Amino acid sequence: MGHGTRAILTYPIEPVRPIDELTAMVSVKGLNPGVQVGFRVRFPYLIDPGTKRPVSVLIFGSSYRRVGEFQRLSVSAIQSPLRLKIIALRNEYGLRADVSSPYVDAVVVNAYGGAGNATLRLDDLRVNAMVPVTELDSSPHSKPAVAPGSIASQRMNVDLSMLHRESQQYANNAGSIPTTSKRATVSPGDRPAFPIGRVTRIIQYNNEPLSWIRSLGFDAIWLDQPPSAAILSDAIAHRMRIYAPCPTIPDPKLEPLLEPVAGWIAASSIAMDSHHREEIAQKIARLRALPRRWQRPIVGSPVEDFRYYGSLLDAAVLTSPPRIRALASHSIRDERAQQQFRLGGKPIAVSVLGMPNAASVTQTDAIAHRIGTPNSETFCWQPMWREVADAMADAPAAILVRSTRSLASGETLDQNRGMAISFINRFVASFEAWISTGTPDRTPIPVNSNYSAHRLVNGGTTFLICTSNMVRGSNILSGDGKTLRIDLPAFEQGKLMWRLTHFAAERIEPQSTTSGTSIEIVSPDVVEVIAISEDISEGGKLASSLAKYSQQASLDRWQLARDAIERSSTAWARAVSARAVQRDAPDDLLNVARSTVNNSERMVRGNDNQSALRLAARADAWGLKANWMLIDAFRETESGIVSCPPLDSGNLETHIAWSPLLQSGLATTSVLKLPPIGDIRGRSRWGVNLLPSGAMDEPEHLQREGWTFGRRHSAWAETTAECIDRGVFHGTGALSVRVIPKQDDALPGGYEGTALLVRSPPIFVEPDQAIRIDAVVRTLGFGGPHQGLLIYDSMGTQELGVLVRDQPDWVPVTLYRQTIGDEPIHVMFEVLGGGEAVIDEIQVRAWENDANPIPAMRPISHQP
Repeated sequence: MGHGTRAILTYPIEPVRPIDELTAMVSVKGLNPGVQVGFRVRFPYLIDPGTKRPVSVLIFGSSYRRVGEFQRLSVSAIQSPLRLKIIALRNEYGLRADVSSPYVDAVVVNAYGGAGNATLRLDDLRVNAMVPVTELDSSPHSKPAVAPGSIASQRMNVDLSMLHRESQQYANNAGSIPTTSKRATVSPGDRPAFPIGRVTRIIQYNNEPLSWIRSLGFDAIWLDQPPSAAILSDAIAHRMRIYAPCPTIPDPKLEPLLEPVAGWIAASSIAMDSHHREEIAQKIARLRALPRRWQRPIVGSPVEDFRYYGSLLDAAVLTSPPRIRALASHSIRDERAQQQFRLGGKPIAVSVLGMPNAASVTQTDAIAHRIGTPNSETFCWQPMWREVADAMADAPAAILVRSTRSLASGETLDQNRGMAISFINRFVASFEAWISTGTPDRTPIPVNSNYSAHRLVNGGTTFLICTSNMVRGSNILSGDGKTLRIDLPAFEQGKLMWRLTHFAAERIEPQSTTSGTSIEIVSPDVVEVIAISEDISEGGKLASSLAKYSQQASLDRWQLARDAIERSSTAWARAVSARAVQRDAPDDLLNVARSTVNNSERMVRGNDNQSALRLAARADAWGLKANWMLIDAFRETESGIVSCPPLDSGNLETHIAWSPLLQSGLATTSVLKLPPIGDIRGRSRWGVNLLPSGAMDEPEHLQREGWTFGRRHSAWAETTAECIDRGVFHGTGALSVRVIPKQDDALPGGYEGTALLVRSPPIFVEPDQAIRIDAVVRTLGFGGPHQGLLIYDSMGTQELGVLVRDQPDWVPVTLYRQTIGDEPIHVMFEVLGGGEAVIDEIQVRAWENDANPIPAMRPISHQP
């Protein structure tokens, strides 16, 4: 420590009343006198204009005197000094400063004992007579009787190993109180929804311990229900922010605990679309009319009408498309840029899915239950990392990780998710100081076709964020054995460049060319980050920030790579032994990956974090390649676009056991040849087509059979759905669907651009039955981001839909599903954006459990 008066160590506790009986004791041993123990008292309704946080004061007790020995220090009877602090606060903030409902939220130790290096030992911290703020009335200084056995009469032992240290140094006159300052109190609603200068990491809350969530690198939680007193107290103790729906009727007992609430969610249970505009506007008006103490920024997740909702919200959450649609990075960013523009510059958070596709997991678990294989236990996390990196190029204020199951369940899937999310959070945190204040630059950057490059500028520093384009559903490849070449303009020549991918600032020597400067990276990772600057000190700043997170990141990446390689090796062995594939296992590749990850483990144990991360990344790349090869082997007999839930969720063991259904003699190529139904039944156990009108050869039958056509946005788009007799795939007719904009502006994509929906009549199938849905389609004219023909069914929903675009020739589409209940099945075709699609030969068949079903005999009727 240097010259000063205070170095504060803080131990957060649950919010308790500042009563005289509240006592904290700790044993202290050091070589300097003057160490003190005390309480931190916070005033929830008095907001400091500079920090935008509630004001707090420190009240100290006894001081350390017996140098070189353990001495027991304590603090109690704080009401009298608290009244003096309140007088000082009124002098500083004005007579109308709201200092009601103070509470104690931390035990503090002033560790300053003089300039120089010092060692301080703390032991046996105890806090007695802790009375939660919700147990008393709203009076700030009430003193109820404490019943024997209540929480106030119990002694609480506090684990000192969880001490959170917050060192602060003040000037010698830091404790002086000005007597003439008159500053107005700032309303809580004036706070920004997301802190400035940070990329807030938020997770959808599923009853995980907040200490566990905090250890994974999250700053806040996203609730689906209004917060309770328990979760508010826990958030205060662990310094977590909360985004939640506001209670319908504000509870006065919760007012002292509202400090961690950073924003109210405008509509948590209904979609923010064009159909709910009035309802959501009324909800937001009610939030704006809340009492001042309840005022918070309003956050929402619009799915369309971004201009309208942007005028109502203080911040918006933009949801990324399902990863299963395998959209290119530039398409996702282009769609997000259009949404940001229509929001009017409001702060944004980007929402990503922190688990396998929920619909694919539901379908896969139903299949596993039917055939007796384990439920989903794996998570291909690298596509989520790519998605977060693409979002970082847009300088978001927050990243929201969506999840529908607890990370702390103890199951293998959630352990794997926890490590992956921990690694990604460290990756975001290491760059947040630059990303949060940066400006996206949409200038195209020439790179290899296998990668996309994004540019973000912060002052004199340019960040290049490159992500892999080798994506297929929920699977991805890195640049194993390949070179990533980035061509930079001439004005970047002569600048310093660092590669930051492995949590270290590695100098890069660029190559000068006739057109400018180029960078080459051999065997790039799924995500590559490069910094370019003329300032030589920028490399040191980046290295210092990265080093804070490198140790945990190396441990997470090594463990993730090790587990993935073992799973891939096991899956290959089972697939070969079960004859589910016709290839041999890539043993050489897997052996090299296993040897590399073992070397990475030695680096981790030796604290060589940079080398450990580099080796783990190489092993991870080989593991991804082995999985990619296995999925190719599974699909060797198929062509076209296939949606198979076990593959989509990464449950390869279930897919191996389920693969006979896919290899039953009716591959997708057979659909292209279109043999007669009798031949199909003779060579396959897939039954007859349950959708007799799917051939689209008789237009007059469509309405009679129950086909429905839904239309939206008729004011700005012309939609048509009609049977045609030209350019059909088979038979005499096909269904043509078309969306044409009525204005010059291009139509948006995604849900906002959905203007036409075609739904089949209901199909009834018994529960626990395998279903196959086939169609052949062609598309033309879908040029905008996230546009095309979305094909899905009522079992897999839109989450498992496949997006078809840029297919001027006929392409077969196959969806494999498992029925769960007795609900009817519908096949849907949804047009996203402007373009045309032709649909033909729709077939829905069920798997027949009997290999040679006996044909049903027609009863003999009496002929008169």
